[in-house]
Amino acid sequence: MNRKRIKELLADHAEQLIRENLDNSAGNALPGEEDAELFTLMDVAEKVKSALTPVAPPKEFETDLKQQLVTAAHIRQLEGYTPPNPERDLLIVMGVIAFILSLIGVLVAWQFRSQHA
Repeated sequence: MNRKRIKELLADHAEQLIRENLDNSAGNALPGEEDAELFTLMDVAEKVKSALTPVAPPKEFETDLKQQLVTAAHIRQLEGYTPPNPERDLLIVMGVIAFILSLIGVLVAWQFRSQHA
């Protein structure tokens, strides 16, 4: 089975579904068993497309949501919220690990010195 070719044909079919100009020319693209699998997948895609209906939220909902988001952003800014900084957090963790390892090294050296003194 040529999975790559099936992916390409399904991607083309999906694009056609989005543009709503179906061209069923994929029929002669693959032999036998692959053909059946391809048509089954295309049929499923068409059924899903027909079952889904586009939904546009009311303008009032959009404006209300935008206002809520802007208000929340202003409140967070006034409270001094700082977004997470993964690089800084990683640096802190690495520093703590380095400190612990150096402390263990000092303790091991001290133990070694006291045993061989």
